[in-house]
Amino acid sequence: MIDLVHDLASLGFSKKESAIYISALEQGIASAYQIGKRAGVNRATTYSILQSLTAKGLITPLLENGESRFRAETPQRILTLLHLQQKEIEQKRLLADEIVLRLSVFHNIASNKPVIKYFESYGGIKSLQKEYELLDSDMIQIVGLDTLKALRGTGTNVEHIKELEFRSSKIRAIVVTDDPDSVPEFDNVECVIIPTDLIDVKGEMTVCGDRLLLFSYTSGLIAVEIHSKTIADTARATLELAWQRAKDWANQQTKTTA
Repeated sequence: MIDLVHDLASLGFSKKESAIYISALEQGIASAYQIGKRAGVNRATTYSILQSLTAKGLITPLLENGESRFRAETPQRILTLLHLQQKEIEQKRLLADEIVLRLSVFHNIASNKPVIKYFESYGGIKSLQKEYELLDSDMIQIVGLDTLKALRGTGTNVEHIKELEFRSSKIRAIVVTDDPDSVPEFDNVECVIIPTDLIDVKGEMTVCGDRLLLFSYTSGLIAVEIHSKTIADTARATLELAWQRAKDWANQQTKTTA
């Protein structure tokens, strides 16, 4: 029994919780007094631990002839408990990712050294999008839409752009696609659409304020953010040239087909 108490303790149980649970397993249906006596735990502590184990789904309280009794549930419940705890931790981790990213919006970076962040999980990238929805700076980007649609569909990105509509700033996007009819229209988003045979982009480059955001859409959704005014300004100048070239091309196509 001592070994079992030690093993359960390694799973997060206290020694007294372990002793009470094992005692209840051995006795089937028993009173708190009987369970505590066999486990070597006083009555007040036994009741407290039984309540704790009940909350975890390892003990079921019963009423027999008007008297309280307790029954230990199958040890398989321990696996269920650990699974639920693991799921809860994962949910907290995803929430923490979002909170940290949102707090980073207000973080004053005193150093001139670029801050580089890498995102691979969908939850992390979703949180990153939420962060950019809070920024007030104008945004310019080039997006390989066809590759993105092949990877994830359009729903998620459309939802993100709808949130960006509420910003007072404007968005300019060079959209690379062979299906121009699939590009949604939004009030504060100006798009120039160019085909993949002109430039085949399989990712995304976005500049917003002092941030440069790079996406890869080929082998899964991967993002890298570089927080640096110098680097962001350099990337913005490149995108401004690309924007003007794309507009010139689009205007020329309009004249040709007119």
